[in-house]
Amino acid sequence: MRPRREAGSGCVTRLHGYLLGVIVWTVTLLFVASLPGGCSAYSAPPDDAEVDAALRNVLDQYETRGKLVRELIALAQPLAGDNGTFVGAVTVAQADLACIRLDPRALAEQVPFERFEVAERQLGDAISRLLIELGNDRRIGQDARFDALRTQLGAVERRAAITREAYDKTVDRYNASLDALPDATTHRPALRPRPTFRVVAETANRQV
Repeated sequence: MRPRREAGSGCVTRLHGYLLGVIVWTVTLLFVASLPGGCSAYSAPPDDAEVDAALRNVLDQYETRGKLVRELIALAQPLAGDNGTFVGAVTVAQADLACIRLDPRALAEQVPFERFEVAERQLGDAISRLLIELGNDRRIGQDARFDALRTQLGAVERRAAITREAYDKTVDRYNASLDALPDATTHRPALRPRPTFRVVAETANRQV
């Protein structure tokens, strides 16, 4: 007499076989997709919105500095005296910067970006010289308003340095991701590497 098979054993065996087949098929698809030219070899081009946001953080610091400098000029001009040359240097640097003020989208290109940052650096240098001279002037150096503006300008310069560094790191990742795309002519016709503050600083330092 044959032993009696349990009623559900055949179903369990078929289920195991089906699951094994699904697993093998899934692993095969993943392996094929990982090969060069596989279905998932191309990933969408990176969005540069993160770069634009990082740049906006820098521009916000520059804008804040500009407002503080206007307050500083208004305080210093009536008592400028021997410091008039330094006040004038800041005023000229502000005027030069205003002449090349650009839409942030234009700063995605190397040449406009470099012109803008060089002008900002020149303004920063003029501000530093003015602060030193005003601090040595007893009429202004002991003024509480001047001391407050000097403190705020120092804080803005530190934040600007931090945001510039953060922007450069973001651009480094962005540019690296562009280089990793499989076909530049097909998948990123309008995407270009973004400029960095680091390169502008290095260029300026070589010219000193």
